[in-house]
Amino acid sequence: MRNNWVYPVICLALLNAVLLGQYRLISSCLLLLWLVRISVLRQPMIIGMTIGLLICGIVRFGGQLQSDLTRRPPDQQVFKIQPDDIQVAGDQVRFLATSQIDHQVVSGFYRCQNRQEQRRWRTNWQPIILTGDFDFEPVQRATNRNEFDYARFLAQQKDCHYQIQVSPEQNLQLIEPQNWRDRLHSVRQKCALRLAQLPPTLSFHAQALLLGIRDQQGTQYQETLGRLGVIHLLSLSGLHVFYLLSLVRAGATYCRIPREIMNRLLLVSLPFYAVFTGNGTSVSRAIGLMMVQLLCEECHWRQSRLDSWSQVLGLNLLWQPYLLQSMGGQLSYLMAFALIYLQGQSNFKVCYWLNLISLPLGLRYTYRWHLLTILVNGAMVPIYLPVVLSLVGLALIGQFACPPLVAGCDWVLRSLYQLLDWLATLPYLTVTFGKIPLLPLLGVLVLTLLLMVTVAPAVRRRLRRGIILLYGLSFLGIHFNPIGRVIVFDIGQGDSILIQQPFNRHHLLIDTGGRLKLPQEKWQKRYQVSRVEKMTINYLYSQGIDHLDAVAVTHQDADHIGDLGQLLQKIKVDRVICAAGLPENQQFQRQIKPYLNQIQLTPTLADQSFKIGRQVYSVLAPVTAGNGTNADSLVITTNLQGTQWLFTGDLEQAGELDLLRRYPQLTVDYLKVGHHGSQTATAPAFVQRLKPKGALISAGRHNRYQHPHEVTLKTLKQARVPYWVTAQSGMLEWCYGPLLDSDNSQIKTTIKDWVNDDN
Repeated sequence: MRNNWVYPVICLALLNAVLLGQYRLISSCLLLLWLVRISVLRQPMIIGMTIGLLICGIVRFGGQLQSDLTRRPPDQQVFKIQPDDIQVAGDQVRFLATSQIDHQVVSGFYRCQNRQEQRRWRTNWQPIILTGDFDFEPVQRATNRNEFDYARFLAQQKDCHYQIQVSPEQNLQLIEPQNWRDRLHSVRQKCALRLAQLPPTLSFHAQALLLGIRDQQGTQYQETLGRLGVIHLLSLSGLHVFYLLSLVRAGATYCRIPREIMNRLLLVSLPFYAVFTGNGTSVSRAIGLMMVQLLCEECHWRQSRLDSWSQVLGLNLLWQPYLLQSMGGQLSYLMAFALIYLQGQSNFKVCYWLNLISLPLGLRYTYRWHLLTILVNGAMVPIYLPVVLSLVGLALIGQFACPPLVAGCDWVLRSLYQLLDWLATLPYLTVTFGKIPLLPLLGVLVLTLLLMVTVAPAVRRRLRRGIILLYGLSFLGIHFNPIGRVIVFDIGQGDSILIQQPFNRHHLLIDTGGRLKLPQEKWQKRYQVSRVEKMTINYLYSQGIDHLDAVAVTHQDADHIGDLGQLLQKIKVDRVICAAGLPENQQFQRQIKPYLNQIQLTPTLADQSFKIGRQVYSVLAPVTAGNGTNADSLVITTNLQGTQWLFTGDLEQAGELDLLRRYPQLTVDYLKVGHHGSQTATAPAFVQRLKPKGALISAGRHNRYQHPHEVTLKTLKQARVPYWVTAQSGMLEWCYGPLLDSDNSQIKTTIKDWVNDDN
């Protein structure tokens, strides 16, 4: 079976994709082709292994699928919280808790009442028993296209499907560790607390590499590595585990411990170390390969690296069925597979090929590529982990005896990140490619792997041309897409609307969304990624967009322009269009002032218009300069391929009736309902007069204003106007273009199982 384990294991991986993946038709076709390939081999042992693994896979993956489909909230109200499953950020505590009866995992939230309580949560190293009467809610899934799906991540990686909100009245009781798992978690937390006493840069890297813990304090370092495309340096597919194992073996040799005894000790202790470090994908793969190697050495078996890789992948898939459903799992095993064939190559060649192989996956998940990625990898891969681990080790030694040594190590590490951050922010070096489609991704991946192992020059030339062609066609398909779109983002309680013109050349964003920021003490503040970054900018990058022709802001409210500063910081914007009078508003001035030298500010009034590309937008309100209040909202109308749209901001009923008086011939096909569906907007006479064929409402789930109001929905129903609400339907999308019939175009929703009664 030398080098033949890969056949049944790839078959198992394809079966996993068929039963648990998102693209089941493509996976089924690939599985069928791979089964034909195996049958052509005519090797009974491989065919038998394949049948056996398929039976195991059907039982395991089918059972997982059945479990996911029939999942119900826990019946009882007693949970255990392990101390290393607690994260404290400002006044918010997040944790994972395990039911003491059916062992279901739930995600929990708690709000600290004072600084002393925050400190108790932060420094706790004991398990906690949580009891009370809880309301279980499904974890909110992603509701915008290409948004990171945290609910899916929790379900697949933590087997967590429900969340609870814990109040101070509910019982939280510290207990002593009761079994070996509790003791392991407690020791891990004690180690984390010890490492947290190091300076922030050293602390983050020590916890990430030694314990597999990454908290919010390290977000800036992860962002820097992510922008350069070298985020894998933090683990390098578990290479740091090999360094640590080398140190252990060197110590055993120094102490004259026989190799056979050391191997047996490692076989027993490595699984505990995997649990101790959080059982991350790269660590479990690295430890699995080590254990296979140790077993082969103990049993005097000779086995190829490809067979070891295949066996570890197969066992891990049966143990963690969603292993290959994440970018981390895919990259870890793909890079490990490539390293088998790159053994003996120079560091630069290894980095070159690893970057080429990981590029399509990076474009699938992050949409961007930095032109210095290969050079930075070539320079950093040989030194990053040895340097960081050495600095961490010196800091741990000097933590008690030599504080200046700790400060020096922290300075070296901070200087390294300052250099990387400078490289990451150099202009014109980041290519916003967009989300590469699945089939070109698979094609590029296969051709790149073939190119890596092919020697014949003529074949290599054809493979290079095929790779370039697939990348080129994908890029053109994304950047010159003939379909235009109107997107209403599910931004929570706020507004953010994107108009993409056909061929992806010109774009207008109406409002950015945002949160109202209440005064907080320093200890309560926590790092938060803005909604415009998580939802709007993420979607723009997925479409290959890193430039907006204009942003139109309707008025001063934070839920409309609160994230304007973050948007201008991340995306190039030519113009900011607003109602006359808003530039004098102090809140707006604070948002726009840092960027006045890079944008054109254009105040407008009714009866004026502006162009984005060839598209003309007419301004209907306000008539006079105001203060940026709801009554002064910027109202815009435009015709998209024969379909009239009206965007009203937070305009209220008096303003709507004034529009009818000033524009008696106004017609509307789709209405963006004013003020999130509040009863102060959407006058019955306004709706009856316009008779739109659809109304779109942007409102947050369970918002305190109870938007959209029942009165507004009743008005729309009485006028027989179908409506869509982002709170129930997620992101709303309307498509148009030269290849589409706009008369038959429908509103597409992200949450497919909600349709209002009139749709």
